[in-house]
Amino acid sequence: MKVFWNLTLVAASFLVLSSALIIPGIPTSLTTDERLNAIISAAVAEEISHEYLKYLKTGVETPRLRELADELGSTKDRKDIFTESLGDLSRANQFLTCTMCRSVVNVIARTFTSPDGELNGPNRDEEAKNVILSMAAYFNIMTDDVVGGLFDLNWPIWDYILNETIAESRSFCGMLPYEICQIEQGQYNLSVTIVGDTPAESNTELAERSDNDVLILQLTDIHYDPDYKVGGQAVCEEPMCCRNDLPAGANTTGAGAWGDYRNCDTPSWLIRNAFGHISRTHKLDWIYHTGDVPPHNIWSTTKQGNLDMLTEIDGLLTENFPNIPVYSCLGNHEPHPTNVFVNENDIPAELNVDWLYSHVWSLWSKWLPASAEETVLRGGYYTVLPATGPRIIALNSMDCYLFNWWLYYNGSLVLEQLNWFHDTLLEAERNGEKVHVLTHIPSGDGDCWKVWAREYNRIVARFCKTITGIFNGHTHKDEMNVHYTSDNHAFAVSWNGGSLTTYSYMNPNYRLYELSAQTWQVLDHHTYIVNLTEANLNPDSDPEWLEEYSFTKEFTSDTSPAGIDKLLVEMAEKPSLLRTFWKLKVTSADPKLEAGCDNACLSTTLCRIATTNYGEKTRCRELQAILEESLANEEDDDDDNGNDDDNGGGASAIMAYSFTCLLTIWLSLSLLI
Repeated sequence: MKVFWNLTLVAASFLVLSSALIIPGIPTSLTTDERLNAIISAAVAEEISHEYLKYLKTGVETPRLRELADELGSTKDRKDIFTESLGDLSRANQFLTCTMCRSVVNVIARTFTSPDGELNGPNRDEEAKNVILSMAAYFNIMTDDVVGGLFDLNWPIWDYILNETIAESRSFCGMLPYEICQIEQGQYNLSVTIVGDTPAESNTELAERSDNDVLILQLTDIHYDPDYKVGGQAVCEEPMCCRNDLPAGANTTGAGAWGDYRNCDTPSWLIRNAFGHISRTHKLDWIYHTGDVPPHNIWSTTKQGNLDMLTEIDGLLTENFPNIPVYSCLGNHEPHPTNVFVNENDIPAELNVDWLYSHVWSLWSKWLPASAEETVLRGGYYTVLPATGPRIIALNSMDCYLFNWWLYYNGSLVLEQLNWFHDTLLEAERNGEKVHVLTHIPSGDGDCWKVWAREYNRIVARFCKTITGIFNGHTHKDEMNVHYTSDNHAFAVSWNGGSLTTYSYMNPNYRLYELSAQTWQVLDHHTYIVNLTEANLNPDSDPEWLEEYSFTKEFTSDTSPAGIDKLLVEMAEKPSLLRTFWKLKVTSADPKLEAGCDNACLSTTLCRIATTNYGEKTRCRELQAILEESLANEEDDDDDNGNDDDNGGGASAIMAYSFTCLLTIWLSLSLLI
């Protein structure tokens, strides 16, 4: 109870002093609510670290340590932390992620990296693994196999970074996209020097249709699982399933014949079927492949396994589309370990990914000029100007990915590619070229570092009349994102192609784009899906690929940035239209439709479209306010009609919580008792 009263006193004092209180290291831009919860998270993390360090020294588990472990371990669905985007986690899971990150970093920094650390000896690697496994077990984070596998793959990199980084250890968790985890990080305040001015009005440019318009295909997030087992265990404790036999007496069905909605990836026969269907059905001009070939077994990947899968999928593309150019970019699942990319010369050779860059160059070079070899081998990015079509710039967006540990080594490393991106666009502008950008991770995703996203958006804004298409993957959702200036001028649209994998609870899909032959702008797009429920009911028949929708028929023919912004206002004013967008965003997958999308879900859906930097949501909040009023009017109409059903709360459900509500949530989770 002592901790409870101490922290309650802190909270009470905070209420009185919050308007003037400045907590060292915590940004002053945070609201009162956010500052309160930042200090609570830091205090709980410090207590966990203190108790665990005592355990390491004495071998005796204190009642308080056990209490903290039990309380924190019971507050979450542990798979969500491994299967959801950081930005999509619940408030409870965000608090847990921030607090446990701080705790683990504190323990490691004080025991392994300090010269007099308790475990800084000849057996430090073994001891480090034991500590991580023990902490994960204490707090019910994930199975020993997964945690042990992740440690074995990543510890050499973590160890090097913790000893060599330019940043303070607490900076690591400060990069998480949660206000309560933020701290001042001067060493990560990066800036690209941009030549020219940003737009002063929304981009309304839209080309007319013509007989020469072209058709291109986007394939993304294939996530090929060579070990997929039909009838296998589709519900498991690990982040990915459908690889092991279904246990005797299991109270669930086995993995489907054509894939599975649960946490499972794509069998080879579905990939072959999709490629064959596309090649027979559509006359394509070229293909964009926006990354993520390997599956989600992030704890058990191998270098050779990833290379083999990349080679196999490239071979299938060549077999099915022999004369059609394929332009690719890297996803976060391509390297081994997963997510970890670096292009720094000074790190040990065994920790870099030159082997991956060399391999993808051998696969991609058939469609690229010799001049692209230097940047592909340097960092997995390139530019190409085809004989027909726009200049293509393929970025390695792992420079923004928060699970790319090298960001914590030296965040300034990302400036190299961003500067190259700016300079390449500047030259394209001078040459009168139009540009398409391929980048796996959308800049507004919660997993994308906000500093990188800010600079990326500054570059895209500057060259928005040159860039006429941006194509993303990663989220596995059929969606889009509108880019805005600080004055809320819409200047670009990023289009997301969904995923061929069903991971998780999606129908397999691919997307076609109709492009203007003059400007290469997207004039329309069409999404094709397989209804997995129906396909698995007919395991001996080929699945039926159906056109799920055409964007212009369903929403608007004005696909300019200004036109899409106008559509977002219409969605906010007409929630039924937003519900249609959500249904298509989740590929009409039966489990998603059964779960539905309540008012909070609708608000999140709308916000996501209007966000291209997770730390900047001005336009998002404006649209949410319109939506909240529209939903309230709907409820009033329902009440007038005698309908008392609750749709799950209004748009304000995901807005900032009041101080009292936040304090109640954290106390109710028993984190402070």
